[in-house]
Amino acid sequence: MAASKSPQRSFIPEFLRDIRVLQVVGQVLFVIIVIAVFSEMANVASGEMRARGLAPNYAFLENRAGFDISESPDWYNPDSSYGDAFTVGIINTLRIVLVGLVLATVLGILFGIFLLSTNWLIRTISRVYVEILRNTPLLVQLFVWYYIVMFSLPQPREALTLPNEGVFFISIRLVIYIVLYFVMMRSVRHLSSDSPRRIGIITGGFAAAVVIEAAFYLYHTQAGWAGAYGSGDLGSASFLLYAGVSAALIALSFVVTTQLRPMALGATIGQAIGGLLFYFGIAPNSAFRIELYPAIYLSIRGAVFPQISATGRVTEWLAFITLGVIVAGAIWIYAGRITETTGRAIPRTLYAVLAIVVLAVIGWIFVGLEPLPSSVPVEQEGMVTYMPLNDAIEGDLLTPEDRLLYSQAPILVQLPEQNRLGRFTVGTEISPEYLALLLGLVIYTSAFIAEIVRAGIQAVSFGQIEAARAIGLTQSQTLSVVVLPQALRVIIPPLGNQYLNLAKNSSLAIAIAYADTFTTSTTIMNQSGQSVTGITLIMGIYLVMSLTISAVMNWVNSRFQLVTR
Repeated sequence: MAASKSPQRSFIPEFLRDIRVLQVVGQVLFVIIVIAVFSEMANVASGEMRARGLAPNYAFLENRAGFDISESPDWYNPDSSYGDAFTVGIINTLRIVLVGLVLATVLGILFGIFLLSTNWLIRTISRVYVEILRNTPLLVQLFVWYYIVMFSLPQPREALTLPNEGVFFISIRLVIYIVLYFVMMRSVRHLSSDSPRRIGIITGGFAAAVVIEAAFYLYHTQAGWAGAYGSGDLGSASFLLYAGVSAALIALSFVVTTQLRPMALGATIGQAIGGLLFYFGIAPNSAFRIELYPAIYLSIRGAVFPQISATGRVTEWLAFITLGVIVAGAIWIYAGRITETTGRAIPRTLYAVLAIVVLAVIGWIFVGLEPLPSSVPVEQEGMVTYMPLNDAIEGDLLTPEDRLLYSQAPILVQLPEQNRLGRFTVGTEISPEYLALLLGLVIYTSAFIAEIVRAGIQAVSFGQIEAARAIGLTQSQTLSVVVLPQALRVIIPPLGNQYLNLAKNSSLAIAIAYADTFTTSTTIMNQSGQSVTGITLIMGIYLVMSLTISAVMNWVNSRFQLVTR
């Protein structure tokens, strides 16, 4: 009988033969090697820079900057420090990114919906818009906006104005037509599109409007119609003839085919009502007189918008708005609980917005009722004297600070004012570099957002839309209750990526000399020689901004995800 062989002993410990331990050891060794390599490279670079007197440090941020920044607040000047200049660059970057995110989202959602429009022209224009912008480099688009669009604008003295200065008249009938149109469409919305009653009401309304406008045209252009409007003479031969013809037309409308009868009956009754409204002077023959002043100026120096300033009463008004927000939050929570417990749909968004608006209006009125001082100090010929407030306002003796102090409104809106040299003394000026960068980023990013929105909406099964229609939901209810909640689960993740792209693409501002973080830091590095520190600061700012956007979008995404057990 052969003796059994004893197992051979290995010199390698048992735990080192475990694949899991080997994986951990390998990863630790790799990290150690990477750290060692980068440490050696950093030591070599630091030694070379110390030898040249350029050791990386942050003390240089206290040194004098010595350069001006076109897009800077009032507190910055060339005597400010590098740290202040870097802060201005961060502020300019946030101005672009925050405004750009909002505008790109709105524009992208609109074009995303237009891509699914049943109208061929709207759908085709949207598709061309998206494809051209998505397949053109952003840098090229920025050059187009800045060097072609902005440079083609006129000089400040010949600036384009919106709106043009002048007197504008709006007919009261036009306002009434618009109001009656919405009332009419709301009254027939529960009827089917082929309902005889719906066809008759709509046709009658349009027929009455056409007859009224035709009668007013003849009244203003034909001498024979001079006494027709508002005469109301029941014994007039013209009135009797018109009444007889209208009655005959209404009677004939019952003779036509059943298909055309609702339209014919609505048209004949509508023209009869329109004629009576004109003849008895019920349809108004007046207009609102509106004086228009330019609010926006566009020139080669950029755009100028109305200046919005907070007065001395804005704090009291903000207290009312804060109260409105609290009331709106209470309404939102209370209405949500009722919907959850009873299933009754409550338009809590509408009620919440109304609460804020109503309290804001009440606060505006209440704050404006506070009395103003009867006399105020004004400076004339180097002397300070007291005079009535109204006389000081009429004599234009108040300084801009005094206007804000003695204003009854919490917010003062001042239209742009231009002097003889073409410079604006009042108004909010925006540089052409800012406009070009903002337009380029917004329009470029909106093309990608439009495709994301289109895909998200199409990801919702059409069967669910048909089911919503089958149970009687309106188009707006179907969109808000069925389509959007499911589409947002598809839209939000890639939308966050586009937000990150917009924030990082803002660094292309250096191509058109907009003073953002990257442009300002480049100037600082060129003057101070602290390139390593400058690049580190730039990377840190964009990293923090990107991580903030990612955190917000991840939180939003978690709110719209399906909750499963």
